[in-house]
Amino acid sequence: MLIFKLLLVLALLLLAAYFSVRLVRRGLSRRYEPKHRTPWSALSEGEDPTL
Repeated sequence: MLIFKLLLVLALLLLAAYFSVRLVRRGLSRRYEPKHRTPWSALSEGEDPTL
């Protein structure tokens, strides 16, 4: 019974490590990088980009 519990904990730790490595490789930090400047991004600053 103890071996079963240890194997279960080990399997859960391996799953957590696998998913954390996948998230890191995916590049979550790219989501928070600033967007490229375009004339239409001036709309968020209250400017008219058509002028």
